[in-house]
Amino acid sequence: MVVFRQDGSVYRANQRYVDMLGYSPEELSRLHVWDWDIHFSKQKLKEMLLAADNSNAHFDTRHRRKDGTITDAEVSTNGAIYKGEKLIFCIVRDTTERKYTEERLRQNKELLERVAAQVPGALYQYRMAPDGTRSFPYFSEGLAELGGLKHEELSGTNEDNIMSRILPEDAADIESKAQVSAQNLSHYHAEFRIRHNDGSIRWIECRAAPEKEADGSIIWTGILLDITQRIQAEEQVRIMAITDGLTGINNRQEFDRLLEHEIERANRYHTPLSLLMYDLDHFKQVNDRFGHNTGDTALKTVTSLVNDNIRNIDIHGRWGGEEFMVLLPQTGLNTAKDVAEKLRQTIASHQFNKLGSITASFGVVEFAPHEKAKSLAQRVDEALYRAKELGRNRVEM
Repeated sequence: MVVFRQDGSVYRANQRYVDMLGYSPEELSRLHVWDWDIHFSKQKLKEMLLAADNSNAHFDTRHRRKDGTITDAEVSTNGAIYKGEKLIFCIVRDTTERKYTEERLRQNKELLERVAAQVPGALYQYRMAPDGTRSFPYFSEGLAELGGLKHEELSGTNEDNIMSRILPEDAADIESKAQVSAQNLSHYHAEFRIRHNDGSIRWIECRAAPEKEADGSIIWTGILLDITQRIQAEEQVRIMAITDGLTGINNRQEFDRLLEHEIERANRYHTPLSLLMYDLDHFKQVNDRFGHNTGDTALKTVTSLVNDNIRNIDIHGRWGGEEFMVLLPQTGLNTAKDVAEKLRQTIASHQFNKLGSITASFGVVEFAPHEKAKSLAQRVDEALYRAKELGRNRVEM
């Protein structure tokens, strides 16, 4: 794992990445990504760094190690704001061995058994006959471990014991890609979930090359890899990119995205949408008197109280400092005011450790058809300002 700044320098890298490139951490801290990435130009890398967002982009590249050797790598990226700085979080996988294995499979099928014993995962052949019947002419013993299957379940060539493990919601995508690959004789690549014999869900990556046989059958020769840990790591990075580090709720960047999405949906279906903004009263005095650690604890407690008193479909986000937003889909103004009043009372009645009681002021607005997100946010800010001006610890629409 490595985290880049937008200028291409390394913000942080774990030991696995340092070892992969062969540099010391100190040497790496003085370099930029274009000093070792040989697949993309410096200008292209700069453009990619500036364009990185939280969409979990994937691409293949090549790295030159300190000793001059070349490493193939697969990279997944997420851009996020961390401590006021735009950073690009990357998970990097050394794919040199996998690409070498795939090439050997393509060039020399006679080596299949020997290669299969060296590959972490399973090698296989899958045939689609002209009459539509499917079978596995070959699979390595790694398939039993991959799915937690017994060896007797893999006897014969029928596909049922294997394919029935795939989750139904992923099966259609697998079949669609297989049809495209068969029609164009193009490389097959899919990532999908299976149910392991122990009941757990595992993520599997499949890569295969198709060939057309004399009878018109299509046969794929490929590799299956367990990528569960990679998927879990990517999910952790995605959560980091959209979550406020202190409170665990949506950060402002993610709340802005969700606000735009809900506005679009409210316009499309002509449904009501309301927005709350709340701010803790005299919170600077809390930090000045009791310290920022106590203040941080209070913020986490308040957001937890709010989370416990809103619906699952409501969206809670930190706007900045001690200012927070709550988006209420399918909710009109009067109901939104009732929600805000309930939250205000919940916060005011809670006894905070060391602090006693804290109050909050609320602004409430309802979305007007075709209104922009900026206008909606400005109006709710003005409503909150009125609540402050009129004495705090109150709700203003």
